[in-house]
Parts: sequence; structure tokens; C-alpha cells
Amino acid sequence: MSPRSPEDGPADPEVDRVFREIVAGLRGEHDAQHGGTVNPPWPPAADQAPTPARPSHRGPTTPEGMATDHRSYEPPEEEEHFVPPPPEPLPAGDLHFWGIVVGLVVGPLLVVLSAVVPVLPPAFAGVGALLAIGGFVLLVLRQPRRRPPFDGDDGARV
Repeated sequence: MSPRSPEDGPADPEVDRVFREIVAGLRGEHDAQHGGTVNPPWPPAADQAPTPARPSHRGPTTPEGMATDHRSYEPPEEEEHFVPPPPEPLPAGDLHFWGIVVGLVVGPLLVVLSAVVPVLPPAFAGVGALLAIGGFVLLVLRQPRRRPPFDGDDGARV
């Protein structure tokens, strides 16, 4: 058996037959063989004016009946969907939590407000800076002292 090069084409006659069918379908010959109309050549000849094509709202279909055009896409019906549980309420009696919130929200807000509004005394900037630093310190202190031993899982812990 002599070796074949890619330019010689595939050695399988079934592949050749399928390829010829695909090319014939692209040229419109396949439709003419099966009773359909032949697509006119493109671009049209100089003495022929192109006929306006009617837009189709439904694309060609596959043998299984599934549309292949993006305009005929219908999303699948949803059987189940995830409904998250309601969030836990904010801790009302946890002063450590509320100190963090006030320090990290109100502190920088006071610093920016004192820079934008010039009639406020400079003490607003100092109080805001102290609140921001205090909120950050409380946040760091709230972290657990010891971590559980590493179990080989690098995934996120929620």
C-alpha cells in the first residue's frame, strides 16, 4: 500500500461520499435532487437583477426537528431552581459587631465630609480617623485565634 498525502484526499470512500453531499448541499444541488428548488448562483450574473429574499423567522431544522437559527431558540423549561434561605438577622446585642460597622462606615465618612465641607472643625477629621482605625482593630480582633488543621482542601470556606 502506498502512503497517501493530505493533498490526495481521504482514503475512505464513505468520507468522500459524505463530503460530496455536504458540498452539494451548500451549492443547492442536494435540494434539486430531492424535489426542491435550486438556489441561484451568487453573485448574480450582470444581466440578472438579484431577487429580494424574504426574511425567514424560523431557520432550517435538523433531522431531529431542532431549529438551528438563533431566532428560533426557546430556552428549556426550568424544573427546579435554587431558592436561598433567608439571611440571618443582624446581631442586635453584639456591640463588637456594631463597633466594627460604625468604625468602618462612619469613620471614613467623617474624614471625607470634613475635607469636602470647609466649615466643619478639624476635629471631625480626627474623630473620623480614630473611628476608622478603631473599626479596623476590632475587625482584626474578631478573627479566630487558631485555625483548624489543614486537611488538604484548598477550597473556600463559607
